[in-house]
Amino acid sequence: MDDLTQTISNLVVGVVGVGYFIYGAYMYLTASGAPNQMERGKAAMMTALAGIVLALVAYGVVELVMNAVVGNPVDPTVPDPTSSIGPDSNTGSV
Repeated sequence: MDDLTQTISNLVVGVVGVGYFIYGAYMYLTASGAPNQMERGKAAMMTALAGIVLALVAYGVVELVMNAVVGNPVDPTVPDPTSSIGPDSNTGSV
């Protein structure tokens, strides 16, 4: 369920960010030389890019903190070298 939530969240951020960028590009391209509309279009595109970058950085920071706090899970197939349970545990050889 967490993967589905994460995927939906990524899609929403991506669609909104790219949609707003396209809106700004449309405003810029249809300005017909009007400086005010060209500035509004450029501002919308820069805001969209800043939002997408901010979302990517936030995702990276959350992943970094979660890995630092939770740590990497131990692979259960690898035996613990400090464990004395196993074949020939008394002799130290395998």
